[in-house]
Amino acid sequence: MKNVGLGSALTLLLLSLVTPPATHAQTPGQSASGIFKFLLDDELFKSVDFNVTTDDKGFASGSLTLTDEAAIPDFDDPENPREGDPPKGFAIKAQIDSLTIDKNRALMNGVVLDSTHTNYIGRFVQLVVEDNRDNRELPDRLTWSFCKRAEGGWIPSDAEWDGKDDGAFLKWWATDAERKDDVGIPSKNLIPGEDKGCPIYSLAVYPYAAVLKWDGDIVVQP
Repeated sequence: MKNVGLGSALTLLLLSLVTPPATHAQTPGQSASGIFKFLLDDELFKSVDFNVTTDDKGFASGSLTLTDEAAIPDFDDPENPREGDPPKGFAIKAQIDSLTIDKNRALMNGVVLDSTHTNYIGRFVQLVVEDNRDNRELPDRLTWSFCKRAEGGWIPSDAEWDGKDDGAFLKWWATDAERKDDVGIPSKNLIPGEDKGCPIYSLAVYPYAAVLKWDGDIVVQP
């Protein structure tokens, strides 16, 4: 079993706000999986267990379980906590429905179906992993984030077009035409309340940091 290391800084680098449709088809036969336990600088163990694959049409499906010994409050406003102590542990189970792979890196989006903290149920979750299988001296890495569902609202339009402006409904996929290996990024969704997952960025910009102790393995199959 290979040792793996992760980042203590879990904040995503916000370069742009682009959100893909969860049902966007990727390459058939891809997969990402892993089971391991790790210790961050808070000296509390965490673990992840995930397995995601794409079918013969390129649509992704899978699951993610994440646990954390940290005492995370089960409320949204830490300045106004509820009475009583917060739970001593945190756990979520999520359904993954989006998988993007670039070489040895994979990005997964999904939704939390169950959690020890009820305010996390229904949120989007994103997991990004890196499989350093070609260099056993480097650890595998990952990071994750949670995103709240956006509320509905008005649809942006040009009032001078008298209701004929459909620009907010247009979608596209931006790629570098000079690079055949560029997986690209989707356009930003402008329709309120229709986001299908956490924002996606280039897989090269997600930050990872070392952990104190770790054990496990990440496998990415392009």
